[in-house]
Amino acid sequence: MSAANELRPEDSFWNLIAVYLRMERLRRGLSQSQVAEIIQADKQRVANTEAGRLNMTSVQAEQLDEAWGTLFRVLRKYAVTLGRDQEWWKQLIDFETGALIVKSYVSKYIPVPFQTETYARQLLTARRGVRDIEAAVKGRMARSSLLLDQLPKLDLWALIDEEALDPPIPSEAKREQLQVLLDLTERTSVRIIPARTWHIGGEGNFELITTSTGANVGYMWAQLGGRLVHDAPEVRELALRYDRIGAKALTEHGSQELIEQKLERLNEHRVAQEQQIRHG
Repeated sequence: MSAANELRPEDSFWNLIAVYLRMERLRRGLSQSQVAEIIQADKQRVANTEAGRLNMTSVQAEQLDEAWGTLFRVLRKYAVTLGRDQEWWKQLIDFETGALIVKSYVSKYIPVPFQTETYARQLLTARRGVRDIEAAVKGRMARSSLLLDQLPKLDLWALIDEEALDPPIPSEAKREQLQVLLDLTERTSVRIIPARTWHIGGEGNFELITTSTGANVGYMWAQLGGRLVHDAPEVRELALRYDRIGAKALTEHGSQELIEQKLERLNEHRVAQEQQIRHG
């Protein structure tokens, strides 16, 4: 049974829209390619929308309403207004699986999949908004494995604030985190934004994904979840935001050197402490 056949319209407004689209298409005897012509997209976009993997954009809803006399625009308005998608995590994982490119920016923190387990646990504990810390850590580590296991087919990029390189965690955990990050710079694109640099990253954390089919989508992180961005203008705005933040960052080589310097200072401090203990 196909994903479209398994969708339950009672589960969410987005599912209802997907089922409604397929029903209206079949009622008119149209192929997915013919619907794609109406919304100025490709057949894969229609298939993903009917399967609930992509949400219909406002422009597409208006195009279908004009062509068919339907109510997609109204349904989409309710879907956006009334509901935070309860499957936001599943959506993100679905798009990251088999992705061609993933670019991320998380303000003041080292993002997944660059986090160590210790770092993730310390971060989640400090936030105090997570009920089951261990389950959350397990989820982060699973997502990290998903992304890292796709290298080198996956092109993985990250912009990281320098502030994130000095987290308020024990020195040994900090050394471990910096070493893991440094090792991953050999396999990914990591660029550090120098401290005290003004940029627009404070407007929110986000991720840009080029999916296995070549579609470009965005993901905006929220305090209690996330929101998938399908509309081309919004995705372009996120891509522009990423480029503007990146314009403030060091080169990949300069970023490696900065991480190495911070790691070296931590190691020197550890040696000094050990000597002090021996002679104390």
